[in-house]
Amino acid sequence: MKTHRTVIAASLAAAFFAPPAWAADEVQSVVVTAQSRKQLVQDVPMTMQVVTGKDIEAIGAKDLADLNGYIPGLSVDATEPTQPSFGIRGVQAGDFGIATDSPVGIYVDGVYTGKTGGALMNFIDVQRIEVVKGPQGTLFGRNSAAGAIAITTNEPGKELDANAHVKLGRFGRANADVMLNFPITDTFATRLVVVRSGSEGWADNTATGKKSGGDKDWATRLSLRKDFDAARLVFAWEHENMEQYGRSAFGVIKDPALPLGGYRGVYDAAYTANFVNPFDAPLANDQQGGEGRLFDGATLRFEAPLAGMTFNSTTAYRRFNTHNLTDNDGGARADLYLTTQDAKRARSFQQEFKLSGKTDRLDWIAGLSFYHNNEHQDAGAYVTTGTLDTLSQFQGGDPNFAMLFGGLAAAGLPGISASSQFSWDETHYSDVRTKSASIYGDTIWHLTPQTNATIGLRYTRDNKRMTWFVPGRVSPQLDDFLNRFGPLAGLNAASFPSNVIFANAAQLASSPVTREKDWTDWSPRLVLDHKLNKDTLLFTSLSRGYQAGGFNIFTPPNPASSTRAGQDPSFEPEKMTNFEAGVKLALPDIRATVNASLFAYKFKNLQDIQLYSVGTIPTYNVIASDQKAHGLDVDGRIRLSPRVTLFGGFEYINQTYTRYQRLDASGNVTLDLGGQPVGTPRLTTMAGVNMNWETANGRTSVNFQGTHATATRCNSDTSDLSCLSTARLKTGTANSKFDLRVGWDSPGSRYGVALIVNNVFDQRYVTSLGGQTEQYGAPYAYLTPPRAIGVEFRASM
Repeated sequence: MKTHRTVIAASLAAAFFAPPAWAADEVQSVVVTAQSRKQLVQDVPMTMQVVTGKDIEAIGAKDLADLNGYIPGLSVDATEPTQPSFGIRGVQAGDFGIATDSPVGIYVDGVYTGKTGGALMNFIDVQRIEVVKGPQGTLFGRNSAAGAIAITTNEPGKELDANAHVKLGRFGRANADVMLNFPITDTFATRLVVVRSGSEGWADNTATGKKSGGDKDWATRLSLRKDFDAARLVFAWEHENMEQYGRSAFGVIKDPALPLGGYRGVYDAAYTANFVNPFDAPLANDQQGGEGRLFDGATLRFEAPLAGMTFNSTTAYRRFNTHNLTDNDGGARADLYLTTQDAKRARSFQQEFKLSGKTDRLDWIAGLSFYHNNEHQDAGAYVTTGTLDTLSQFQGGDPNFAMLFGGLAAAGLPGISASSQFSWDETHYSDVRTKSASIYGDTIWHLTPQTNATIGLRYTRDNKRMTWFVPGRVSPQLDDFLNRFGPLAGLNAASFPSNVIFANAAQLASSPVTREKDWTDWSPRLVLDHKLNKDTLLFTSLSRGYQAGGFNIFTPPNPASSTRAGQDPSFEPEKMTNFEAGVKLALPDIRATVNASLFAYKFKNLQDIQLYSVGTIPTYNVIASDQKAHGLDVDGRIRLSPRVTLFGGFEYINQTYTRYQRLDASGNVTLDLGGQPVGTPRLTTMAGVNMNWETANGRTSVNFQGTHATATRCNSDTSDLSCLSTARLKTGTANSKFDLRVGWDSPGSRYGVALIVNNVFDQRYVTSLGGQTEQYGAPYAYLTPPRAIGVEFRASM
């Protein structure tokens, strides 16, 4: 779990529910482009929340993970930043493979960032963030079936400007950023931003003697802007380099006789009673691990008038390399050693052309976009012969290597014993080429001065080509040993299996095997909105989102078979149909706003990846489920006095599976979750207060806010561990978090200082309990970080 929340520097909630100028007693409207048009946020007929550039500067949020909990309905899992997961209104996939996509689209300056290495980047000089709930396939394009997060950065301006921030805090937190905006001529300007962040970590790994849970990266953006008579050209280049230790896995099995001593395939009370509380037990990961990302991106945007219309072009190139080596046994037992490696590299190119225009009755947009991405992934599993013996015992077999080594030791072979260990490494290689093209149009028809009808439609064609390659294991020391001494025990080294962890995949893809498939889709939206009066907007909408199909990365096809039923590793696209009705209300007499929306959706073919046993060894399998949900989004604020503002919001949701089945090797149903809850808490809330007053020739401000989520709704698949309740360990419980900022700003806000306390009451929770060794009775936990205290200094021109 990241600890960069140490230096969150301001009220997140105020950023979402009111522009900061409102806290300064000035009503200010926020302009957004969620509908590809510049509109006031209160005039946009959809459920959305906005973080402005000034809010982000005050907040000190490092990336999207720092928004977690403060926008009800948005969830960001950044336990491993090179494998982030995003969810909106309960729709969240847990797949880290390159052959599937996220149902939440992330867009930076209109450029789609994908879901792997480039999705969770540093905030670098951001102007605003728009979180749009519900399908956004018509306007945002590919892979935004559940919603979209649009990040807009600052362009170079015409005025000389500079600012800097330094943040220091607990656990060795040290963040800094510098911005310089420099006009070269009246029509040409440049802007340079450099950001550095890092911390030592909050967990002591007793197995390695090092700190865990820290982060370290730096990033920069250089942008150029050239203005012509009525046109503008903007070029931006950004670079990021992240390198930190792997995430912490807290094992809950400390008894050396477990798991085989008591686990019999069921997490019953007798077994779970042996679990320790991970908050009280030391972290002991025998693999410290490491996670890193090297990213480069270039974007060229051009806007110009054209025959009474406006022409826009966006051209973008992205490339990144990531690696993620992590401990996946949660402990330091030699007989359970498991380390995994996930390494990716990607290169993508995007091009979008857009035309827009206005008349008295119509406000229209039409566009054409192309996306091309090549991505490679290495998925490695590194174990020992002791681990393989444990797996064999669990399946009712004998500890083969221990018996072999013990027998050779008894025969007088020096330097060998029954407890000897040799490494056993397996790697699964895959490549995906993605091509996508779409054409779209969206028109706002002004039926009357108070009533609008919006009609949008996008046609998309996606093509994916997948290649699998699973060569044999790499274990040179073991092979050398067996070649030399195996004959003494009557063994032939060549008779040992080539793969155990990826055994099924290796049988099918020991030589590269390739499949290719196309998908097409029409994504429509229809919106009606009506201004009841100047302060009240009513709206209703019906829309559908689309996400491309993909391939099961860990289940290659049989190269000797066609892609008929049972041999086709692909799965169908995701589609979400959403109905919404809402109101946006301003109450100027009491200086308050209230926004509310009712929603109901059906989601088909949600792509998720699960680790479970189809045969004898657990493997990763892609499961496509259908879900439905209905709920209510509400947010509001009220200014009690020029010095005090209250704000808050919540999302209620009831989400269940309509189809979810696991099958065994014979095609029989082993698990059916139809009609059961998905797991999303029924209620997520946030609330807070802003106070400010003039003091010491400046302004003092206090921001106190918190979040709360009700308990996880468990089903028959997750109840054993996700809703565990023992005397020492509880999971899936309701959780809360509170943050405090006390700051002082000089006259004119030229400089300032603030004290920041995150997780004020030191409330800590198990975010998940499971992992790769869950199948053998040895789960491990991820934990939320402890309370953090920091100080922020800032200065500007």
